[in-house]
Formats: sequence, structure tokens, C-alpha cells
Amino acid sequence: MTRPLDAARPSGAARPPGAVTPPGATTPSDAARPPGATTPSDAARPPGAAAPSDAARPPGATASAAAAGTAARRIAAALAALVAVHGASGCGRSAEQHEADALLHAIDALRDAPSEPRAAREALLAELERHPASTPPAVNARDTCARAYRLLLDATAAEARVRALLAAPAGSAGPGALSDLADLAAADAKIKESAATMPRCAEALADLRRAARRGM
Repeated sequence: MTRPLDAARPSGAARPPGAVTPPGATTPSDAARPPGATTPSDAARPPGAAAPSDAARPPGATASAAAAGTAARRIAAALAALVAVHGASGCGRSAEQHEADALLHAIDALRDAPSEPRAAREALLAELERHPASTPPAVNARDTCARAYRLLLDATAAEARVRALLAAPAGSAGPGALSDLADLAAADAKIKESAATMPRCAEALADLRRAARRGM
């Protein structure tokens, strides 16, 4: 049945501005589209296909990008730690710094060695006295510490000879007995001089360590 409003308007004529479509009536555009028909944009996309914006982004792309960023940060942190380890192990240190390290090790070994057997300590002292030193802090540390320990070992050696002389049976003293007794008189002076030199040895070691940290 034709409604009076539609009958009054010729076919294809525009609806006057402000005209209200009665309830249940269809607009001309709706009337031209069969029930269930899709819009042109929907008809161009196959059923189940993603919208263009969704199709451009692969599934899980956001999660993959976040994981890649985390991995990159972890790799950078590992490389930084590796560089720090190599730097700490002596990479780029000068020859003078390596020399200082070896000299410090030689002095520490002599200081920490037990007093007996005396021959082992003598060997460490001889090694220190021959140790190369090419910078003023290294020369000062080597010579000062070697002097302190040379005095100490010479004094203890003299004391050991006198103890052996006193423990020997009567009349068994050799021709060097008088010389050993004379050395004992000087041993006390050597021990005192060694004790006075030890603090200067410690100061020289501290200066050498500071110089090595600065790069000599």
C-alpha cells in the first residue's frame, strides 16, 4: 500500500529537509539494498578477513617487539660487564704498571715468608735485590725494602752462628769463632737499623701502589 507521503512525492524525488521517516519505513538507500546485503566496504573483504589495519600487523607483533627490546638490553649489559672484566684484568696497562705489580708481589712474598728455613728467605731477598725498577717510585720501594730485610737477615744470621758456637763442645770452636763473636756485637745495631727502615719501606710501598693506580 502506498503511504500518502510517498504518493505525494514523485519517484526518485528528494525528501524535503526536516522530513521525518515514519516508524518502520525505509529510506530510499535502504530500500535499494536487499535485506541481508552487505555494504560495499564489507563486500570487498572476504569473510573472516581482518580489517586492513589489523592485516598490516602480524599476530604477536607487539609481544615480539617487546621481547626483542629486552634481549637487546641484556646483550648490552653483558657486553658492558665483559669490558669491565677485561679492564680489571690489566687490559691497557703500561709496562711500568706491570713492573710495579711484579715488584709489589716480590716484596709481599719476602715479607710473608717464614723466618725458617733462612735459605728460602735469602733467595727471596736476592730476587728482590735483582728485580728491575725503571721508575723513581719502583726504585725507592725496591731499595728501601731490600735494605730493611738485608739488615734483618744479616743480624739473625749472626745470632744463629753465635748460638751454634755456644752450643758446641768446649775446644771445638774453629778459627772463625772470634769473627762470629764480633758479628754478634754488630747484630744488635743491624736489628735496630732494620726496625727504623721498615716504616720507610711501608711508605715506599704505598707510594708505589698510588703511582701504579695513576698509571705511573
